[in-house]
Amino acid sequence: MNSRRGLLAASVIAIQNSCFIYPACQKCFSRLILDSRRFNCLKCGCTGEAKDASYRYRLSLKIADTNDLFEITVFGSCLDPFFGVTAENLQR
Repeated sequence: MNSRRGLLAASVIAIQNSCFIYPACQKCFSRLILDSRRFNCLKCGCTGEAKDASYRYRLSLKIADTNDLFEITVFGSCLDPFFGVTAENLQR
């Protein structure tokens, strides 16, 4: 992964995935496996009741500036202002 940061003025061309919230592990933020009663994190082994699962935003976009086309993914609470609500509250 490139550690270089910069500001990019671009236009959103497409939303890559219609599912923009996911059940996330509270320890490692990986996607949880949910069944009707329990959740399980395959990465760190965290488990719990499905009703206690946390949710996070994951928005994948195709964007373009004047010269290039990029695919980016934005995670987490930085998207709260965009949607006007947390992922947790939107899921409810």
